[in-house]
Amino acid sequence: MLVEEFVVGSFRKAVRLQTNPQGWLYVVDEEQNQIYAGHDIDSLSQSVGGYGWTSTTFDRPTGIATDGLNVYVSDYGNHRIQRFDRNLAYLSSLTTRDTSIHEARFGYPTGVALSQSGDLFVLDGENDRVLRFSQDARFQQTFGGIETGNRKITNPLKIIISHDNTIYVAEPTRILEFDYFGNLVNVVGEGVLKDVRSFCVTAGSLVVLTRDSMIWYSRNGIAATSILISSLITAEPLQDPRDLFVTGNRMLLLDSRRLHVFSIVVH
Repeated sequence: MLVEEFVVGSFRKAVRLQTNPQGWLYVVDEEQNQIYAGHDIDSLSQSVGGYGWTSTTFDRPTGIATDGLNVYVSDYGNHRIQRFDRNLAYLSSLTTRDTSIHEARFGYPTGVALSQSGDLFVLDGENDRVLRFSQDARFQQTFGGIETGNRKITNPLKIIISHDNTIYVAEPTRILEFDYFGNLVNVVGEGVLKDVRSFCVTAGSLVVLTRDSMIWYSRNGIAATSILISSLITAEPLQDPRDLFVTGNRMLLLDSRRLHVFSIVVH
């Protein structure tokens, strides 16, 4: 059971949220080209962005990842990954669109993730695949592309790397699971899911967010339970769900306008 505690923010088109181990919260507003940050979950007092191609502006930010010290943002229209400190001060950029190393090229990135060892994983929206870079931005490998055959990535939306370095990639109708070397090991929700918006990984489950519902899957891909978005009681209308995150006994549910914070009540 989910019981709403409070609502945060007033966004135009929020698409992603992220937290770090120190309790910081980050929200990506795609339409405003802004990243919002706050040390407390109910306060987003810092921001960076605006439309553009300078080091502190974006052309449609799509994804975000953090290790507690660094914040990485996939900047879709500028074909790059921007790195900031946790206070959103600019540090560096990663772009490979014009590199002579063909395999290392990415464009229109739709997501970004970090492994436990600090490797950076980029969802390449232009080529529908994943690229891995080392901590010092050296290209390591690519996977999920045409070499995967009929199980190749198609229209990737979000990437997450779990604590055991399992790699999950969301598509509109399924979740793909890869090992750390890029081998496909499982497919979740194929033939059942539709209009996937996001997902998160907890200690024992995957929670998939669609336009209409939240569905809990076991880590081996078996559906356990679901909640209709329309059944949630909220102080402000919950419309156009975009992202979610489970932390402790709380669920953070982001729609395009607001962040709804729920307590998870177990009977």
